[in-house]
Amino acid sequence: MIFVSVGSTRFDELVQAIDLIAPVLMEEVVVQIADGSYVPKNCGWFRYAERLDEYLERADLVIGHGGAGVTFEVLGLGKRLISVENPHALEGHQADLLGKLAGEGHLVWCRDLRKLEQAIRYAKRADLKEYVRPACEIARVIARWLGMPVE
Repeated sequence: MIFVSVGSTRFDELVQAIDLIAPVLMEEVVVQIADGSYVPKNCGWFRYAERLDEYLERADLVIGHGGAGVTFEVLGLGKRLISVENPHALEGHQADLLGKLAGEGHLVWCRDLRKLEQAIRYAKRADLKEYVRPACEIARVIARWLGMPVE
């Protein structure tokens, strides 16, 4: 199953792009469309769910909107991920995150929705690297800054 999430914002372009190619993918596609105005005709869909765990667990491939939350959640589950930068996101911050993670080989970054079908085919066979969350050092940094002993 392919699961697509647009998060809590509108991203009709992504929803429409996956809906148009869904018939040729020959597998179930479920899309979380949030407040979008485009309603899929070729995919299962819903607006919101309290938790996405059920969909993420069932998915062989996840297509996300490029936000940090869904990106790190999916990578933490060890799922194959295609990220699509949402042009409606503030300040274009998603490009920095997606560029770094794609450059390290953790995900496929689809920069052109006209090439989404190609990105899906590539992501299914790509040798993506497992993402390992770096250790959090913020407590040590703060302790050093405050002049406190650091263990």
